[in-house]
Amino acid sequence: MGDVSYPDSGGVLFCANHINALLDPVIIQAATRLQLRPLARSGLFKFPMKIALNLIGAVPVYRPQDGRSKMGGNANMFRKCHELLANNECIMIFPEGQSHSDPHIHELKTGAARIALSSVELNGRCTVIPIGLTFTEKGRFRSSVLVHFGAPIDLELPEEMHTKDAIQLINQRITKGLVSVTLNADSWEDIDLVTRLERFFSMRHGKYRGRSLSRSFASLQRLIEGQKLLSAHEPKRVRALISQLKGFERLCRILGIKDYHLTIRYRPLLIIGYLLRVIAITCIALPVAIVGILNSYIPYTLTRLIAPKLAKGVDQLDSAKVLTGFALLSIFWGFQSYLVYRWFGLSWTMVYFVVLIVSSSVAVAMRDEYSRILNNLRVFFTFARKQQLKQYLIHKRHELEVELASLVRIANRLSAMADGKN
Repeated sequence: MGDVSYPDSGGVLFCANHINALLDPVIIQAATRLQLRPLARSGLFKFPMKIALNLIGAVPVYRPQDGRSKMGGNANMFRKCHELLANNECIMIFPEGQSHSDPHIHELKTGAARIALSSVELNGRCTVIPIGLTFTEKGRFRSSVLVHFGAPIDLELPEEMHTKDAIQLINQRITKGLVSVTLNADSWEDIDLVTRLERFFSMRHGKYRGRSLSRSFASLQRLIEGQKLLSAHEPKRVRALISQLKGFERLCRILGIKDYHLTIRYRPLLIIGYLLRVIAITCIALPVAIVGILNSYIPYTLTRLIAPKLAKGVDQLDSAKVLTGFALLSIFWGFQSYLVYRWFGLSWTMVYFVVLIVSSSVAVAMRDEYSRILNNLRVFFTFARKQQLKQYLIHKRHELEVELASLVRIANRLSAMADGKN
């Protein structure tokens, strides 16, 4: 969640970037206590999606590709939006128009600006809040997402400004607001680079510096800006740093070593405590997780196979996984519960259903735990056999930290000079 607060009352137009299809409105709704009325393209209002959209009070939007005859429906859309805002309700809109997987904001449609300006004219007020969605690992199961609420958009206009110019000005301000709450890079390679640098820099001086998603996001924004400046003014040093970082990461990846491994001091009490934890997980959590895996393996596997075929692009993959997984789990768990009911009765069916939920939750929680345990043990024995390896890696990491810190200082000076000129 971002640090900027949002209004506690209605009459708000929330404008968000659109990078993960149907999951975006669900995530935004979960991040606020306000009830949101989403604007959705008219093509989604078909059975069975129409039922869900009507339940949440979604408002259909008609696009040129829907046909000229249907474009007249947008007059009703604007009228409905004005009514909702006048009644202190909240509207959610994605001004980019459609979901995408690019690392930057697309050019905005003017619908949000037009709704805001006409609402000010009709109702005397309207609050426009930009929302940025940033996924840590889009497409990966149980990855994290930052929902960043930005500062309200300024809707003040010069006197006697032409309507068309006013719409363009507000649209530019909304664009600027969205840029301030999202990561905007030229390519995914740049995003990957600054993400690796941020992760590397967060564990400098041999100590892990845990950060919230919002703090990591702010660091990534500064790194993207710095990377652009340094690539223009210090291209050789940037290329050399990238090459050294890739070499260090490649060596660590081959050895299975994570950054935190270099900070661990293998003392007797730590080793004993870790072994006790491994034993407890193996004896208690593993049997429960196996039950969950056996009961969910078929729908989970089918979801992995079917979802990519249903998705019409990377930005729709997560939505396809959620919808497919929910449908398949409901079918398989429902059928299993029905069989238990037929054979053993209602009481055992309720017990069985609870076991399904608990065991599957444990299986999900333990999904990465066992590979992490094995990797930690492997690294422990690697360092025990090659005692100089750890010191060598710490030394190489320190060299990278020094160079990175130097480039950060240069980037800060360049940024200050650029700000002074502006």
